[in-house]
Amino acid sequence: MSRSTLLKEDLELSQLREAEQRLLLLQKECAEIPRKLAQEQKDRECTMPPLAEIEDRIRMKAHSDIVSRGAATNMLRDQSRSLVLLLLLLTATGTLIWWGIRLMQG
Repeated sequence: MSRSTLLKEDLELSQLREAEQRLLLLQKECAEIPRKLAQEQKDRECTMPPLAEIEDRIRMKAHSDIVSRGAATNMLRDQSRSLVLLLLLLTATGTLIWWGIRLMQG
């Protein structure tokens, strides 16, 4: 036999061994799947569902995050501006009514 055929046969043999090792690894992984599925099922059955209080706490935390201190300050500032504008409007209206009455009286 020539040297090139021996090298080809060695190369083919090493490729076959690698393929066999990959197949063995896949076989081991596939054999583990039913055990892993059974363990996950058991864990799900043993896990207690979250309490209603936890959902309330999550909801309250989300609300407090939305309405932060800065948002509350901005809201109070806007309300105070609106109140000042309302007072100015009422004062202007009262002044116009008083002025109109004074003009009518002569």
